[in-house]
Amino acid sequence: MVDIVKSFLARLYDLLPDSPFQTFFTDKIDILGDILGWLNWFIPFDLCFKITEIWVAGIAAYYLFVIIKKLVFDLIIGKLLA
Repeated sequence: MVDIVKSFLARLYDLLPDSPFQTFFTDKIDILGDILGWLNWFIPFDLCFKITEIWVAGIAAYYLFVIIKKLVFDLIIGKLLA
């Protein structure tokens, strides 16, 4: 059953057209790759990405905590006052 689904998805993927941007970026990727390699020595993009990811996770956890706290207190206060 899994092989049938895999083959179906592979055939469906083969129906999709190629990327129209692939020919445009083919010659520019080599130059851009060299520049980004040198630029990464001065600005550590991987470290910046990891720090941003941790910061976003922390902000999301804070907002989730605030929403859950509000829901719980609204339910408790709503039941006490009702």
